[in-house]
Amino acid sequence: MAALKGRLALVTGASAGIGRATALALAAAGADVFLTGRNAAALDTAAASCRAQGVGARAMAGDLNDTGFVAALAEAAGEADILVNNAGILTYAPLLETAFADVEAMFRTNVLAAFAIAQEMARRMVARRRGHIVFVTSGAARNVNQFGVAYAATKHALAGFAKGFRLELKGTGVKVSEVAPGMVDTGIRDASRHPAVLKALAARTYGPLTSEEVAEAILFALTAPERARVDLLELQPRET
Repeated sequence: MAALKGRLALVTGASAGIGRATALALAAAGADVFLTGRNAAALDTAAASCRAQGVGARAMAGDLNDTGFVAALAEAAGEADILVNNAGILTYAPLLETAFADVEAMFRTNVLAAFAIAQEMARRMVARRRGHIVFVTSGAARNVNQFGVAYAATKHALAGFAKGFRLELKGTGVKVSEVAPGMVDTGIRDASRHPAVLKALAARTYGPLTSEEVAEAILFALTAPERARVDLLELQPRET
């Protein structure tokens, strides 16, 4: 499939999980890809897998919490007409035992860093009057679950930015979509070690979504007909 041939996509958090799966899916659809994340070796491996599909792929490792890196990344990937704003972190804990530092880190990465790169790329897209930004939020953007209150707050905020960018970029030629998956099988929960959290995770009665399933949803949003908008796409694991 070459639905995205001739497009360049910047994917954040691309060294693993949803970001890596999305980069591979976009490459399979014909897009050249620009991958960023904090793990340089994993990014290089993912970029090589994308190039093996016959497209161009670059990797640039760094921390989106670093404003200098965000500026350098936006300059290097400035021609991208797709941004998949995916990078995020998560620490589960009971609310009264949640460390302030963990809350601050989640807001910095999940909200402030996501806003910073979206703003940088949106300015360039608006100047060209073409582009598509996908905010990867979560089912937690509209619900609050036990042990994940702080994370849910960050995703509520990110969903607000998705709506706001869509509102203010109306008429500029830039589309804005939000893809909100439920629980996904990635390593994002590895930082959560509280016994009550581990017990709750072990008691799940359903299997989580895969990163590849979420990537397919992102691809669906990006390949909708030109005159159509995919504003919000929610995805939940099916209970069996």
